Amino acid sequence: MTVPIRSKREAHTREIREIYDTVTIGLHWATAALVAILWLMGRTTGFLPRGPLRVDVWSVHVLLGFTLAGIIIARIFWRSFFGRRLPPADRGMLQRLAATVHYLLYALLLTVAALGVTNVFAHAFPLFNLWHFPEIGSGNFASRINGWHSLAANIIAAVAVGHAAAALFHHYVIKDKVLGRMWPSAPADTELSHGETAGTARRSAE
Repeated sequence: MTVPIRSKREAHTREIREIYDTVTIGLHWATAALVAILWLMGRTTGFLPRGPLRVDVWSVHVLLGFTLAGIIIARIFWRSFFGRRLPPADRGMLQRLAATVHYLLYALLLTVAALGVTNVFAHAFPLFNLWHFPEIGSGNFASRINGWHSLAANIIAAVAVGHAAAALFHHYVIKDKVLGRMWPSAPADTELSHGETAGTARRSAE
């Protein structure tokens, strides 16, 4: 039996509505990659001998940290005003738990970024030994900020691992399309049928 063309188009449109827009997906994976790279650098760079190489690696860490801060702000702005909104993937307690983890990740991202920026100024960090950030604070302020930044980074790493494990559980155990919502290979927004834009798809899903 032949499926009507209109039914095929409607099914295709529903499938596209079940994924996030390309900007949201790109910002998500950029955030995930930077968090992983920065955490690994933070845990390993201290083992390097003191000297120019160590300063250079920390300088890269600092620049990537500022990049992450900018991406976090852009992600919140985009998601608040332009990003496609999808219906909850779970119901009841699981939905509330997923929402709590989601907001916790945003709060931790903002916290670790703010502490990282403060840490750079607290230590008057010598960027590539070419320029020093203006120093703020006095006494043991720098060491306390550094400790808080390290703690926040470890917490966000743990929460992020849990978040990733939940996505894999959905994909391999429940076998639903939750992971596919944020997967980079998902269809582009330009494939929306009948000329539907990302904005109208978002409003339809709300």
